Amino acid sequence: MSLNVLRDMIHGTLPWDRLHAAPEVSPADRRAADEAIAALRAILDAHVDAAAVDAGRPLDDALVGALADAGFLAMLLPREDGGLGLSEYGAFRVYETAAAHSPAVSMMLAGHNSMGPSTYLPTLPPGELRDLLTRHLAEGSLAAIASTEPEGAANTDRTSVARRSPDGSGYLLTGDKVFISNGSRARLLAVTAAIEDTGQVGVFYVESAAQGFEVVSEHEFMGLHGAPTAHIRLTDVFVPEGHMVSANEEWRTASPFAEIHTLARVYLISAPSTALARRSLGWAREWVATRRVDGKELASYEAVQRMIAASAADVYAMDSAVRWALAWQGTEAPLWERDALKNLTSTAAWRVTDRTVSLLGAQGYETARSKAARGVPVLPAERAQRDVRGMRVGGGVDFNLDRVLAARLLATYYRGERPERTAPAPLDAPTLSAANREHLAGVERGVRRLAEACAALTGTLPPAELLARQETLITVNRIVTELFGQAVVLARTAGLDPADEAAALAQDLTEVHCDASAGRLTVLWDRLGRELPAAYTRLAQAWMDGESAGLLPI
Repeated sequence: MSLNVLRDMIHGTLPWDRLHAAPEVSPADRRAADEAIAALRAILDAHVDAAAVDAGRPLDDALVGALADAGFLAMLLPREDGGLGLSEYGAFRVYETAAAHSPAVSMMLAGHNSMGPSTYLPTLPPGELRDLLTRHLAEGSLAAIASTEPEGAANTDRTSVARRSPDGSGYLLTGDKVFISNGSRARLLAVTAAIEDTGQVGVFYVESAAQGFEVVSEHEFMGLHGAPTAHIRLTDVFVPEGHMVSANEEWRTASPFAEIHTLARVYLISAPSTALARRSLGWAREWVATRRVDGKELASYEAVQRMIAASAADVYAMDSAVRWALAWQGTEAPLWERDALKNLTSTAAWRVTDRTVSLLGAQGYETARSKAARGVPVLPAERAQRDVRGMRVGGGVDFNLDRVLAARLLATYYRGERPERTAPAPLDAPTLSAANREHLAGVERGVRRLAEACAALTGTLPPAELLARQETLITVNRIVTELFGQAVVLARTAGLDPADEAAALAQDLTEVHCDASAGRLTVLWDRLGRELPAAYTRLAQAWMDGESAGLLPI
C-alpha cells in the first residue's frame, strides 16, 4: 500500500510523521548514480552538440549505440542483467543531467526506460513476450509506448482497433497514434488499441519492421527540438497472440494507465523541468553578477533580489518534492504524490525561466545563436523557456491533469473513505525557524480548511454535477499541490541538523517558498467553490457561434 499523503491531506490530516521520515539515499545508490552521470557526460560531450540539436540536427545513431553499450537503456535493471542498477532517484539524477545538456536526450532516454523492455521484464513470466523483450533489450533497441490518438489524449476510449486475424493466431491493428515519444526511432512499441467486440483495451507489442507500420512524420514543436516525437500509422499490422496483454488483466506493470505512466511522467517531465530551472537560476546569477545600472550593481536592487530569491526557492521546492516522492520504493511508492510532481515541477520551472528571461532583458528574448554571432555570453534563456512550456503540455496538459487528479481525490469522499486521523503536526518543530513554524501551522490549517470545503462540495453536489464544475476541480488540485509542496519543503528543512552550515540557507529558502505559495493560495481559496459568472458561458458560446457583434473587429 502506498503512503497516500495527499488523500490524508484532502481529508484534513497533515501526516507529518511520514513527510518527515523519507528514507535517505544510500551511499551505494549515490555512488552508482555518480558513476553513471560521469559516464553519461562523457557520451554527451562526444556525441551531442546542444546548439546544433536545437537548430534541427537529429540525434544520431552513434549516440543511441553509445548509450546502449554503457547500459543507459536499462538503468533500473541490476548490473548482472545488463543494466546500471540505479534506484529510481538515481535514474532521475541521470535524466536531469541529460536534460541540462539537451532535453531531447533526456526525453529519449526517459521515454525508453520508463516504457521499454527493462520496465516489464522483472515481472514477466516465461513466454513469447518475455523472449521478444529480452531480444530487443540485448539488441539495444529504443522503445516507445503509443497511446495518444488524433482525437486527443484526454479521451478514454481508443479509436485504434485490434481485430482477430483470419487464422485466429493474433490480431490486426489499425489506427493512428500521435505525439509518440521515440516514435520515429523506436524498434519496439507498446500500442494500445480497442479489441473488437470485447470493449477491452489491449497493449500490443509491435516491431517497427512489421508490414503496415509507418512513421507518418516527426512533430515539430516550438521547443524541445531534436526529440524524436512522431505520428505513426498502423494498417492491418499483425501482432501474434503472445505479444498482447489485456489492460484489464490484473498485471499492473502491463497497463498503460497504471504505475508505468506515473513514473514516466516524473522522468519525462519533472527531470527536464528541474534541470532547466536549475540552469536558468545559474544563468540569472551569472548575468546579475556582471551587470550595473546607474552605477549600482544589479544585485543590489530590491526587485532583482526578490526575483533571484523566488527562483532559488522554487528550485529548492522542486528538488525537495522529487527527493521525497522518489525516496520510497516498491509497494510504498507514493503514486498520487508522484502524479502531483508533474504540475508542481513544470509550473515552478515556468516561473523560474520566465523570471530569468525578464532579468536578462532583451538578451533573455534573443536567441542563443544570435548572441553567439555577436560575441556576447551565450545564456540560452529563451531556449529554456520554450522547452519548459512544452513540459506544461507533455504528460497531460497542466489544467486538465489538475482536473483529473482532483476528481480522483474527491472520489474518496463519495466512496466513504475516511483515513485514520493521525496526530496533528508538531507546530513547535524545534529545528524550524520561527517563521517556518508559522508556515507549518498554516499548512495544517490549510488541510483542515480544504477538508471542510471538500466535504461541503461532495455533501451538496452529486458526483456528475461536481465533475462538471471543472474549474472547481482544477482549483482543488492546485490547492492540494501548493499545500503538499510547502509540506515537503518544511519536512526536508526540519530534518537538517541546525549545526550544518547549509541549514540557515535552507530556512531562508523554505520561508521564501512558503511565503510565495501562501500568496498563490490566497487567490486559489478565493476561487474555490465560487460560481463563475454566467457571462463566461454566454460569451464562450457566442464566440464559438461567431457572434462577435463587431465588438472586436480585425
